[in-house]
Amino acid sequence: MSGGKGMRLPKWFDAIRNYGEFRENRRIDRLRGMRRYTAGTIRVMGWDLAYLDGQSLWSSIDIILKKGYNDFPCTADQPIILDCGANIGISVLNYKRKHPEAKIVAFEPDPAVFPTLKGNLSRNGINDVELVQAAVWVRKGQVSFFLEGADGSRILPEGNGKESVRVDSIDLADYITGPVDLIKMDIEGAEFDVIPSIKGRLHLVKNLVVECHLDHGMVERFSSMLSVLAGSGFRLSVNSFGQWVDLVHRPMKNPNEFDQYLLVAGWR
Repeated sequence: MSGGKGMRLPKWFDAIRNYGEFRENRRIDRLRGMRRYTAGTIRVMGWDLAYLDGQSLWSSIDIILKKGYNDFPCTADQPIILDCGANIGISVLNYKRKHPEAKIVAFEPDPAVFPTLKGNLSRNGINDVELVQAAVWVRKGQVSFFLEGADGSRILPEGNGKESVRVDSIDLADYITGPVDLIKMDIEGAEFDVIPSIKGRLHLVKNLVVECHLDHGMVERFSSMLSVLAGSGFRLSVNSFGQWVDLVHRPMKNPNEFDQYLLVAGWR
C-alpha cells in the first residue's frame, strides 16, 4: 500500500489524511479569532512557527500559502529572490519549499520581528538565506521607523511627530547587480519611493510582486509607480486585497491602517 503509480490507497488512508487536514484547518481558523498582538507558537503545514500576532499569521497563511499570491513561474534551478519585508518568514519558507536551491536575501527591519524571522528559519532547517536587518529604502543609512507590533511597521517621514525608532536602511539598487528572478515587496508604503529609485536596474528583474499600501492621497504616486514598471517593460496586473470601495461603502480605516491594499504583479 505504498501509494505508488497505479496503486489505489485504501479508504481509511484518505479518512486519516482528511482528518489531519481538518484539524490543521481548525488550528489555522482559531488564529483569525485571536486577540491582536498575542504571541504564540503553532505547527502548521509541516513547519514549527513562532508568531507575534495570530491574525497576522492567519492572513499570511491564507494569502501566501493557500492562495499563492506571491508565487511565480520559475524554470531556474537556483532562482535569485529578494524578499523585501520578510516579516516572520512565511514567504521565505514558502519559496524554499518550492525552490530548495533558491538564493534568497530577506530584509526585515523591525527589531521586534527580526529575531522571530531568524528563529523560524533556523527551527525549520533553513540556514542558507541571507538575512538583512534593515529597511528597504532608496539609500543606505538610517530612517525613522514606526513599530506597529505585527506586520504594519513602516518608514516614517522625518519630523512626522509620531513615536518612532531609528533603524538601518539599505539601497535596494545595491542588491540588483545581476539577473533577479523575483522581487517580492511588502514594505508598507515605501514602495512608491523604492520602485522609482531602482528604475535603472529593473531591466535585470524578471518578476515582481508588490503589495501596495494605499491612502487616497497616494493615488498619484501609485500611478507614477505603475508608469515606471510599465516603462521598464513589465506586463502588469493590479488586484485588490481589501473590501470593494464605492460611494456607499467608503473605507472606515482603523488607526495606523491604510485605505486600500492592492497587489501589483509584474512579469516579462
